[in-house]
Amino acid sequence: MDPNVPVTSANLRDRLLAVLAKPGVGRAADRATLVAVQDRLAVLEWPDQGKGLVVLEHADSSPEDFRAGVDRVLQAHQAGLLFVVAIGGGAEARAILADADRAAPNQNQLGIYQLADDGRLLRVAGRRLAALESAAERLGQAQPLAPEEVLDLIARGRRERVEAAGFAQAVAKRFPRVTFALVAVCFLAFALLDGSGAQGQAIKTWLSAGSREVWRGELWRVFTYAFLHANTTHLLVNMLALYSLGGFLEALLGGWRYLLIYCASAVGGGIATALAGGLRVAMGGLPSYSVGASGAIWGLMGATLALVLSRQRVLPRLIARGLRQRLLLVLVINVALSFLPGIDLYAHFGGGLVGFLLARGGRKTRPAET
Repeated sequence: MDPNVPVTSANLRDRLLAVLAKPGVGRAADRATLVAVQDRLAVLEWPDQGKGLVVLEHADSSPEDFRAGVDRVLQAHQAGLLFVVAIGGGAEARAILADADRAAPNQNQLGIYQLADDGRLLRVAGRRLAALESAAERLGQAQPLAPEEVLDLIARGRRERVEAAGFAQAVAKRFPRVTFALVAVCFLAFALLDGSGAQGQAIKTWLSAGSREVWRGELWRVFTYAFLHANTTHLLVNMLALYSLGGFLEALLGGWRYLLIYCASAVGGGIATALAGGLRVAMGGLPSYSVGASGAIWGLMGATLALVLSRQRVLPRLIARGLRQRLLLVLVINVALSFLPGIDLYAHFGGGLVGFLLARGGRKTRPAET
């Protein structure tokens, strides 16, 4: 702690708020939105994660008043995860917190902590909040928030929530025409070729990404393979992924740029497959054939990652942070799946790289601006 600032429950609270909500103090990934500060109570939230935190000062409250305050907070909880941290109060306050947790209606959605007068964070009951635990370790590095900073952070949080809501509404209003057209082409190709017996299968083979044939000059294969699928399950899984990711990205980039990234990623995946297949044949392996929209869809994932990481701030902060966490999880899962037998990992990684690189360059706009 700063030896020049006396340690009290009030400045413990304001140090905690600084680490959790003030830019440049705590970890950016943990930063919360400050919603309100009133007397002995402060409210923060992570709207993109469905989490809220209520900070209660014990100060010189009587046991009855402190319990009543805790109960009001817990009874008002309706949705998402709620965390409560009481500042000060000692062992008696911890006992009250534990008893209030046991009596709470949504106990499985709660996490209860106490921040002791010496700055130690103690978990009393329920779920863990990693951001709070990380913030407690940095209290000694933070200055308490000044009153004007509190007002600025509350106003900033309000602007960010309005910005995120406006962005979501703008995206929702955009009908993903290009995405629906791509899905329709894939379904139509599957119905025509897989329902036409031997002749349809021959055409399908002629259009697939055959590594040996590409090296012989049949270059169309590095693109047409992306509209073909091995079976119904393959088709449905890819089209669900395309619809889920494509609609958002199309609204963000605009139809033409979105289509360019999709098609270029398909070609990038096809070229990667042809190169890897050609090398395999040169080493004595068997030629391979590949079909599926996965390379192009990986390109969309790569493009989305590039936009999330962009310093041009294409996305509102709340949207970008929530999307970054979900996208990284999806990417980890898909990387693992890419190494399963029968999966063309070269198409995945080739398409993903092309999509990422294309989205990194060029002018980026918000949906309302296109």
